[in-house]
Amino acid sequence: MTRPTRRVPGATRAHGSGRAVPRFRLAAAMALAAGILAVDVFRGTEGASAADYPSWEDVLAARASESTKQAEVTRIQGLIAGLQAEVVAAQALAVQRADEHSAAQAAYDSAAFRADELAAQAVEAASRAEASNAQAGMLITQFTRAGGADLTLNLIVAGDDSDDLLYQLGAMSQLSQKTGQLYEQAANDRNTAQSLTEQAEVAESALEALKIAAQEAFDAAIAAQEQVEAALAEQQAQGAVLQEQLASLTSATQKTVAEYEKGVEERRKAEEAARAAAEAAAKAAREAAGGGDSGPGPSVDGWSSPLSNWIVSDEFGNRFHPIDRVWRLHAGIDLVRGGGTCGAPVYAAAAGTVTQASYNGGLGNSVTINHGGGLTTVYGHNSSLNVGRGQDVGGGEIIAWAGTTGSSTGCHVHFETRVDGSAQNPRNYVGF
Repeated sequence: MTRPTRRVPGATRAHGSGRAVPRFRLAAAMALAAGILAVDVFRGTEGASAADYPSWEDVLAARASESTKQAEVTRIQGLIAGLQAEVVAAQALAVQRADEHSAAQAAYDSAAFRADELAAQAVEAASRAEASNAQAGMLITQFTRAGGADLTLNLIVAGDDSDDLLYQLGAMSQLSQKTGQLYEQAANDRNTAQSLTEQAEVAESALEALKIAAQEAFDAAIAAQEQVEAALAEQQAQGAVLQEQLASLTSATQKTVAEYEKGVEERRKAEEAARAAAEAAAKAAREAAGGGDSGPGPSVDGWSSPLSNWIVSDEFGNRFHPIDRVWRLHAGIDLVRGGGTCGAPVYAAAAGTVTQASYNGGLGNSVTINHGGGLTTVYGHNSSLNVGRGQDVGGGEIIAWAGTTGSSTGCHVHFETRVDGSAQNPRNYVGF
C-alpha cells in the first residue's frame, strides 16, 4: 500500500530522496509495531485444540471405580472450563489488538492530514510571494514610464511648473516606498513557503513508518479475531461431546455407544437451534426497528449512501473529538436517518469483499469492504453485523444495523472511504 504522492514546492518523498525519518517519530512507530507483534500474554502457546480430549472408551473405563470416575469428571470439567477460558482470552486479545489498530490508524490519519495541510499552506505562501513580486515589478515599470529617473533634472529647469513636478516627485516617492514594501512582503512569503515546505517534508517523512504500524496493527487485529473464531469453533465442536461425557459419568445409568452418540447429536442440535432462534429474534428486532426503510440512498456512478433517508451530521476533516477531547482528523462522514437511526439497516456503498467484520476500537462494531484497486470503505458504530470476513457483498446489500458502539455519542453510521489506506472525503464518491 502506498500513499498517493503529495506535491510540495521543492520537496520529494522521504523514501525516494534518502531523507532520514526523524528518530523520535520512527522510534514511536516501531515501538507500536513491536508491541503489536509481541508475545501474547493472554494465552499460552497451546490452546484448547492441543488438549487431549477423552474418548468414549476412556469414559467407560473410568466408571470401573469411584476414584477413577471422579478423576475423569474433574478432568472433563477442567477441559470445559479451559474451552471457555480460551474463548474469553481470545476475545480479550482481540479487543486489545483492535484498540491498538484504532490508535495506530488515527495516528497515521492525523499525520497524513497535517502533512497535506502544510503542503497546501506552502503552495499558498509561494503563490502570494509570486503575486507580490509581480505587483512590485508592475509598479517599477510604471515608475520608469513616468520618467522617474529624470525628475530631479526636470525640477531644476521647470521654472513656474515646479509645483507640478514636486507633486510628481512626492507621488513617485510613495510609489517607490510601496514597491519596497511589496518586495519585502514577497521575501517574507518566500521564507514562509520555505519553512512550511520543510515542515511538510518532516511530516511526510514520518508517514511511511506510521502507515506500516497501522497496517501491522490491522493484520494483528484480524489474526486475533481469527483466534476468537477458532476458539468458538473448538468450544462448539467439543463442548457438546464433553458435556455428554460428563453427564454419562455422573448418571447412575450406563449408556451404550449408540445412546451416547445420540445424546451428543441431540445436544449439538439443541445448541444450534438455540443459537439460530436467538439470531432470528435479534434479526427480527433489528428489522422492526428499521421498519419502513426505503433502501440505500440514490446511486452515483455505482456508489450509494450506506443509510437511507440520510442526513449528514458531521463532515470529513479536522475536528475536536467529542469524547477524547482532542483535535484530530475525522476520517469519514457521519450519517443519521430522519425518523430515527438506531437499528436502521446499513448498506454496502458498492460491491466488494468483506475484509473485517468485528469490534474495531473506537469504531465499535465495524465492517470494512475491499472494492479493488486499493479502494476500501468502512462502516462504524453498528449495533450488530450481518456479514462475515471473506464474504462477497453486492452494492446496496445489508451489512449491519446502525448503533452507537465504540466512541460514539449517539446512533449514527460513520462512513469512510480510503485509497491505499489513506482517508479520502466520502463526498468524492457518494453524492451526499
